[in-house]
Amino acid sequence: MDYYKVLGVPEQAEEEQIKQSYRKLAKKYHPDLNPDNPEAEARFKEIVEAYETLGDAEKRKAYDLKRKRTGEGRRQERGQAAKAPDANIDFGSFTKDMEKYFGFPFAGENAGKKEKSGGGGKKNPLDVTEMFEAFMKVK
Repeated sequence: MDYYKVLGVPEQAEEEQIKQSYRKLAKKYHPDLNPDNPEAEARFKEIVEAYETLGDAEKRKAYDLKRKRTGEGRRQERGQAAKAPDANIDFGSFTKDMEKYFGFPFAGENAGKKEKSGGGGKKNPLDVTEMFEAFMKVK
């Protein structure tokens, strides 16, 4: 939940602007003024939660830091979904390390070239194609 959007204030809003927006919205959605209206009650709770955070300087600072780390604020403003921080991992070196450890290429261009070219490379023990073909009597 974006507390700035809940209160309808910009991220650079001063304390007084946050307080004024809170009072206006709290009055509008207060359960006593909206009896038997569960949407107004839920909205009122969001408003109170947002003000408890943004109205306190220390809590606001921690909230802003958290938003900055996750990038939540800017992505939500642009309408983009939050992106996982590790979404652009390069597995190139990981694959090379695994090839060194297991002694055969896993996938890609080099997989299986040594066997086909007669280079005498190790066969991929994870390849069960021959066993499957023999069992199913395909070949």
